[in-house]
Amino acid sequence: MVLQAFVWCIAALLLVSCGQQPASQGPAVTVSDVWARPARMAAAGQGMGMTSAVYFVVRNRGGQADRLVAASTAVAGRVELHETRQEGDMMRMAPVQTVEIPAGGEVVFKPGGLHVMLMDLKRDLKVGDSFELTLKFERAGELTVTVPVREGGT
Repeated sequence: MVLQAFVWCIAALLLVSCGQQPASQGPAVTVSDVWARPARMAAAGQGMGMTSAVYFVVRNRGGQADRLVAASTAVAGRVELHETRQEGDMMRMAPVQTVEIPAGGEVVFKPGGLHVMLMDLKRDLKVGDSFELTLKFERAGELTVTVPVREGGT
């Protein structure tokens, strides 16, 4: 009798604890508002071929910071994380190794700031085209997004 009551108590506790587990809230890191500029020829003599840039918003709903560590796409020979910096009177683009995505925060990749630089494009990127871009995060792993090509920030 005591053993049977014990088994019922354990079963009841398991049912209660299972019912109190939080439902899946989806991925902690999400990417939205993705777009890329049409391909533009690099400055003459630079030896870089056609280039473009990708912009988006990364949100981290998780309780720990994450880092964007790399990006890749089949449409470019090289892909780098970049930021635009003011150096004296000049605006310069420079590669960055990683981009910190704070816990509970967001980072905006936009013209004149952070962006993903596509170099040595393998094909034209025209308004209305799209392609896939894979973003690699330190904690969240890889996330592939579809990137529409459009003018400006529209």
